[in-house]
Amino acid sequence: LKLTELCWVGRQPGAEKEVDVMVAEGYPKGSEEEPTPQQVQATFQQIERELTMMMNKIAELDQELNEHSLVLKAFEKVEPTRRCFRMVGGVLVERTVAEVKPAIEGNTEKISTAVTQLKEQLTKKTEQRNQFVQKYNLNQQPQAKPQAAASSSKGEGGGSVLV
Repeated sequence: LKLTELCWVGRQPGAEKEVDVMVAEGYPKGSEEEPTPQQVQATFQQIERELTMMMNKIAELDQELNEHSLVLKAFEKVEPTRRCFRMVGGVLVERTVAEVKPAIEGNTEKISTAVTQLKEQLTKKTEQRNQFVQKYNLNQQPQAKPQAAASSSKGEGGGSVLV
């Protein structure tokens, strides 16, 4: 059993006291029981949180890539002996362009690799979510219907227009 994705699902059925139940990728494979709706919801919410975190991290790394490319573009216009300042571990350090440029290029490559890996993980996690939705017949449309019903009920009372 691979324990890479854990979420707390609450009280164990039939237990006399509350017990933290940890599950891996949904539910244990050996379990014959169907998960409760609360367990399904908790697992689905955990998957959604993980997807959101991945998308936020990808956006953050894309922003860093953009900043690195701007710095590299600025370095093209200056001579290699020119002084520049670089933040290293919260400390501003004086270096030359020739010293800093290779480090920034290396960081750019590493960030690009990380973004690629995160996008692959995001694709796999999205597929896992889709399979989970199909397996438990989760329909996200009912969440939108109450909002639509609420907005239409507001318009019924004073919907008259005088011309």
